[in-house]
Amino acid sequence: MKLHRRFAEAIAAAGDRYALALRDTAAYGNPDPDDGHGTDRTVQVPQDWSPAATLALTRLLATARPAETRPRPGLQAFGGLSPQVAEGSDVKPETGLDAVIARLAGSLTWSVARHGAVNGPEEAQIFHGEIAASLLGRFVIPDADLWRDGGIDWAYGLTVPPAAALLQAHTIEADSVEAPAQLREVAEAAMRDGVLEVGARITRERLEAIAQACHRCSGAADECFDPRRNAALARAMRAALRDGVAEEAVERALALARQGVDGDALTSLQPEPQRQTGKLLHIPPALAQAIDADGEWHFGSTGEATQARTFRDGIARSIWSFGAPSLAFQACPDASGPVLHINLPAFFDPETGFRADLLGDAVRIWSCALIVSAPKTAASAGTLNLTGIGALLSTAGLAYDSVPARQVIAAIGRLVTLCLRETGGELGAQAPGLGPDPDLTDLPARFAALGVELGQASSRFSPRSALARPGITVASLNPEVAIAGLFDADSQGAGPVETAIIADSGLSGGHRLRNCLRAGLGQLGASATEIEIAEDHAAGHGTLRGAPGISLARLKELGLPDEAIERLEDTIGDGASVRYALNRWTLGDHICRDQLGLSSDVIETEGQSLARALGFTEADLDAADRHAHGTGTLDDAVDLPLDWRNVFAPVLPFGQLEMSAALEGQIDGLVETRLALDGESTIDDIAALIDHASSLGLRRLTLRRTRSGLLDLLPAIEFDKGDYTSEPAAERVIERTAERPVERTVERVVEQPAARRKLPDRRKGYIQKATVGGHKVYLHTGEFDDGELGEIFIDMHKEGAAFRSLMNNFAISISIGLQYGVPLEEFVDAFVFTRFEPAGTVTGNDSIQHATSILDYLFRELGVSYLGRDDLAELSPDAADQGGLGKGVAEEKLSQQDAARLISKGFSRGQVPDNIVMFSNAVRKVASGQSGGRDVGEIDLHTEEPAPRSSKVRDVSLYSGDPCPECGHFTVVHGETGQNCDACNWSSV
Repeated sequence: MKLHRRFAEAIAAAGDRYALALRDTAAYGNPDPDDGHGTDRTVQVPQDWSPAATLALTRLLATARPAETRPRPGLQAFGGLSPQVAEGSDVKPETGLDAVIARLAGSLTWSVARHGAVNGPEEAQIFHGEIAASLLGRFVIPDADLWRDGGIDWAYGLTVPPAAALLQAHTIEADSVEAPAQLREVAEAAMRDGVLEVGARITRERLEAIAQACHRCSGAADECFDPRRNAALARAMRAALRDGVAEEAVERALALARQGVDGDALTSLQPEPQRQTGKLLHIPPALAQAIDADGEWHFGSTGEATQARTFRDGIARSIWSFGAPSLAFQACPDASGPVLHINLPAFFDPETGFRADLLGDAVRIWSCALIVSAPKTAASAGTLNLTGIGALLSTAGLAYDSVPARQVIAAIGRLVTLCLRETGGELGAQAPGLGPDPDLTDLPARFAALGVELGQASSRFSPRSALARPGITVASLNPEVAIAGLFDADSQGAGPVETAIIADSGLSGGHRLRNCLRAGLGQLGASATEIEIAEDHAAGHGTLRGAPGISLARLKELGLPDEAIERLEDTIGDGASVRYALNRWTLGDHICRDQLGLSSDVIETEGQSLARALGFTEADLDAADRHAHGTGTLDDAVDLPLDWRNVFAPVLPFGQLEMSAALEGQIDGLVETRLALDGESTIDDIAALIDHASSLGLRRLTLRRTRSGLLDLLPAIEFDKGDYTSEPAAERVIERTAERPVERTVERVVEQPAARRKLPDRRKGYIQKATVGGHKVYLHTGEFDDGELGEIFIDMHKEGAAFRSLMNNFAISISIGLQYGVPLEEFVDAFVFTRFEPAGTVTGNDSIQHATSILDYLFRELGVSYLGRDDLAELSPDAADQGGLGKGVAEEKLSQQDAARLISKGFSRGQVPDNIVMFSNAVRKVASGQSGGRDVGEIDLHTEEPAPRSSKVRDVSLYSGDPCPECGHFTVVHGETGQNCDACNWSSV
């Protein structure tokens, strides 16, 4: 095999672009919290790698390896490369890309040299350098298994773990007797998987709620694990049983919680979901012919017959509903063995065009390494995957759905196949067959090197030895998720570039133009100014400065001050749409009233979006949004020439099918064609795509609907109830193409938008002063007329301005939620037992003695006072004073004076009724569950004659201070014969 140093020369010519630099992954977030090595990992990667690529590599290098090695004795070295074994017991993760390159390049070169595929140490060094340079430049990217474990036997003396077995799709033959039943099973399995997934999620949530109700309880152990005394536990168990969780699972969850087992162990009670194999329906050419002729289709020689188009429509209906099964129109070998991804965009040089010579070298070098390293009994030595086709064409300024683009991709497939045949002939390996000669008449000048390489390559296959080795399969697949980030590519597999922009948090607006489109505009002759205009159109300016419709100048004319405009600009720069950036919280209520002249009612009802109140039309909003956030496309950029815009126009599904057919005609493997159709696509649309793919003879096709308006709405319905009904009905009409006329009865359900319940202008409530961990806290409450909590205010003493402001705004958000109907119980369950400073002992509250945070104290107090949640109190409700006005027998006298102390003199304007009686510590049923059948605060009116009272007026100082077990009054006296109650005449004798 003739070797060149082309990859090494390309890396050297790039200068510092591929120079390794240290990156701290802690700056990008924790790549893997469970890797056992912490988050502050530093890895070495080239300078042009993105944070996503760096994190992807860090995840792949999480396994610890021997820190030091030594040459393995008894084995020969080739070109200075020799197998290693561990030296010592120290282990650590590999440090970066250089360690992976050394491991992979060294092991492959040593294997190739040991099998005699190179001549001498000098060729071994060239082979090693080319492998390393192709990895460094990301021309070739191995699969995840090779990144993790490739060559560890050579580099560290470790055993390479076996590769995970790939789940092969179950094939359904369209002409078999079982085909109709198997097609129905596909739909049933899709529905069943969805139901099981929902059931598993609900079960997990309910079991976790049971565990949390037990662990968050601050009472005694016998109370916390008893649903009759722990109200939160009772609610969690009722919710689990109501949602269908098995009683055995509920009982087991409570038993495990009692033993101190955490929630993760509780969820392990659920069975692991089974890995489902894909379903693949093989459609023979005879079915396509029967569809064209509108004939019958027979299921087997003895099976029933049906109209071919009826059967085709049934397939389309299943795909339309569930995205399954996948379709195959001709047989092809499955991808097996190691997978090497040929990153096609990396082979395009902006100055010289496509480097066909580098592509040929990559195929020859890596296929040689795979062939000699594979067992001779293997079905395949590996797979070469051509990926990034859409990004390559966009980089070169070629329209994806065009004849020249299809010729380019067909020529690439042809060149790869010829190089494999050449390498297979030299090594005695099996080789792929050749397809028809590609048409190169319209080959663009930037791909002229492809024509040169094809002209020099021989199409004859002349093996120099017996075909004793497995060959290589060529395919075009989407890379696996674990390594997708390594590419930094704008497309995967054979698919087109989906959008013109990509997220970039470092820019105002959060998006930028994709690199491949920027390069493509340069290839078309665009100047730097025209490229910036295109980027502004697609990604937006991130500001309203100079925007049509709603500009900063127009906002200033309305009276908006500079500080409000600055807040508005920051909000839009963070990605918010102009419609919702113009809200009462961004602008400020006082500015809306004083500067913009909006009434309080308008601010209250239209506070989420004040655009209409300020006089802006829908056209103004659309124009401003396009200016600030762009359109995401270039085909509608009127400032660009029409032929440039056509290059970057969205690709129709039929164009993707044509591209897949062009590539499949030149390679022996499959092209993974995945079409994501619009949510409004009909069954007939899918049927038309099936017919076209059948006529092209594609090897694999997967169809699914996406971006449906209803599917986008469903996740928000639970949280934004009724928001979508605030628009007029005429504006919510969605035009749909009729699929088939079906008579049906429609029941219209109308939901009202959530309405805010206003508090009375003069409202009652209470103020509770307490100290939590030495910090004073004042809780003010406001109530509706029916006594329900409607607002809270939180005041802190001697705290910083920022902390006080946060607490004030937090109280406002809770108050708004209460007034919009959020149950107080939801807030209590969400915030009790939260932990942060200040925390500690609570003084000044007779129900709560210790809190884990300010929020824990506040919502435990609200739960006790408004919900009867005595399970959150640390004192028995019988031991606490309902009014919180003091303790002691003398202060519990049943007098008019004491009862009046519970009424706000200011609220009642001094008109305190004279018939108020204080029933101190009346008997009640506590929320945590006590004996008796009455609820909290329930009063039992007895019609019996009252027990005679003692005529003696006793001094209150003689009362013992203990409550009467019969009536609850603190009128118990210890006498010589026992205890007696002056209130109800109870006696302990």
